[in-house]
Amino acid sequence: MEAVADLHSHTLRSDGVLTPEELLKKASELGLTALSITDHDTMDGYIEAEPLAAQYNIELIPGIEISCYENDRDYHVLGYFVDPDNKVFQQHLDIFRREREKRAERIVKRLQGMDLPVHFDDVLIKAGSATIGRPHVAAVMVDAGVTDSMKKAFDRYLGNGRSAYEPKPNFPVSKGIELINNAGGVAVLAHPGRDLPAHILMSIIQSGIDGIEVVHPSHQPELQRHYREIAALYCLIETGGSDFHGNRDYDHVNFGKVTIPYSLVEAMKYHIHK
Repeated sequence: MEAVADLHSHTLRSDGVLTPEELLKKASELGLTALSITDHDTMDGYIEAEPLAAQYNIELIPGIEISCYENDRDYHVLGYFVDPDNKVFQQHLDIFRREREKRAERIVKRLQGMDLPVHFDDVLIKAGSATIGRPHVAAVMVDAGVTDSMKKAFDRYLGNGRSAYEPKPNFPVSKGIELINNAGGVAVLAHPGRDLPAHILMSIIQSGIDGIEVVHPSHQPELQRHYREIAALYCLIETGGSDFHGNRDYDHVNFGKVTIPYSLVEAMKYHIHK
């Protein structure tokens, strides 16, 4: 059986639904060799899972997904082999956490301005120890009977440009790359997709991105070929994973199947140590 890895997954420490140990167990049952927990703007999931990985025979790769925002566009930068104890890195994560809370509170105030029964205390309770985000607001909206699904909450209120949308604080991709690299990690552009303009991709490459997430559920084979060619042309690392959260219909189909060869993990390690 070929050794495979999933380098993109989430736990309930951000917007996933499984505990870090439950995710390790599932990865082991599906025969993964390596896994990276890449929760949004936090490494708490990795830190919790790290001492448990050996008993599940999983190589756990330090990971995170940094949220970036510039020129009215969202970007995500995956960081691998980041030192979770790096003080400057942790200081930035603390800032991200506070900014996320402030943004969620502004969203709730917008909803309350529409006379909707949504309360920030309920959002905090829903998030628990996780990094707070719009999915937690959406879940509270469902609980309150505002909508009957989280998708409708995003479609009607929380999605980009909708009535309760609040933009993220500006944090350029170049800063995300710098933050990851300075903490000893490899920076990878997550799921660039079909709609990323070529000039923006070139700007990100020129900013020093180390790799591109080629394999992702949103990337059909022809799009994977496209990004694989770009990675080869610019000597970038190629990564991929299922982007597992556990609360979407396709998650349990993709996890264990949307993977990359372990040789790409070895290539990433070589990149760090060369």
